[in-house]
Amino acid sequence: MRRFVVLDGFRGICAVAVVLFHTQILLSFSELTFFRHADLFVEFFFVLSGFVMYHAYGTRLFDAEVLRRFLISRTFRLYPLHLVMLLVFIGLEFGKLWAEHHGFAFNDPAFSGKTAPSEILPNALLLQSWIGDFNSLSFNTPAWSISIEYYLYLLLALVLLVAPRYCGPILALATLVSFSALYVELDVIKPFIWRGAACFFAGALTYRLYRALEPALQRLDDRLFFSALEVLCVLLVYRTLTHPTAHQGIVASLLFCVVVLVFAGERGAVSALLRRQLFTRLGELSFSIYLTHAAVIFAFTSAAVVLSKVTGTSYTVILDKPGTEQIMRYISSGNWIVDDLLTLLELAMVFAVSTLTYHCIELKGIEWGRRLVRNEPLGLSRV
Repeated sequence: MRRFVVLDGFRGICAVAVVLFHTQILLSFSELTFFRHADLFVEFFFVLSGFVMYHAYGTRLFDAEVLRRFLISRTFRLYPLHLVMLLVFIGLEFGKLWAEHHGFAFNDPAFSGKTAPSEILPNALLLQSWIGDFNSLSFNTPAWSISIEYYLYLLLALVLLVAPRYCGPILALATLVSFSALYVELDVIKPFIWRGAACFFAGALTYRLYRALEPALQRLDDRLFFSALEVLCVLLVYRTLTHPTAHQGIVASLLFCVVVLVFAGERGAVSALLRRQLFTRLGELSFSIYLTHAAVIFAFTSAAVVLSKVTGTSYTVILDKPGTEQIMRYISSGNWIVDDLLTLLELAMVFAVSTLTYHCIELKGIEWGRRLVRNEPLGLSRV
């Protein structure tokens, strides 16, 4: 089955941008307007997931056996790293508890608020974004989208199994309802659900459109045309993220559908760049980058707190987050060059940790899923 290498590279870049969105280093390049709105790239992840899932399962017979393989492969693709990172964050809370007993202060006390013990089970079951009484952003904050995505997989599988002939209309209706709910800010369920569903189902529809247009596009052999189209898409993404407007999330989501449609063809100069090893490697690591970076940032900020306590010099500053009552702790050396270097060091740490988790957890989880699909014992080793 074809792998969309360029879209993987694009996902890797988006994952790095999300890391910089969550980075809290006061004078660094992470505070540029583009990165301050890079949380919108989560919409791209949802669109791409819908596109890829429909590519993998939407164009073939989906029976009970395919459903079994689907559930196993999706679960073992997401769950191992998610559960490991949940355990890491629980461990960090114990570390915070120890530090508090030794005179260190953090934004929130250990095991309180979004890291309360009551939040552990919903996170373990990936239900934190679906049940209203729980905090979607508890423990490993980026996992909120994995919670949404996992159960959207199951909804798509149900449609493919029960009503394959009506899949197109069902997807179109689900997309329309979800975007409409976002537009009117309907709060009967968590906004995160509308946000994920709108983009995921729109991504699946984008794949159907791609399949319909593909024969005509294959006959169009004009590299300059596709290069111009790809550059235009990149410029529009930059414009959308740096010029906030009403319903910016909806605009970005629809734009990302166009981006996925254009770059799926892999016909232009930007696609050629994204096929280079650096970007394909980022694409491979993108899931690990996304799920591990919050822990690395927490450790990085905690190290600054400890250093401030030990040296008597403050290397952090607490600021109000604009438009909210939330306070944020920023690392600040007082020098933009040093802050930029600290940001690069933080990124290097994220890449190092992500490489480790990719090889030791992600790939092993995928292989376990494949063995279960083939009904092989998990204890067998395989080269």
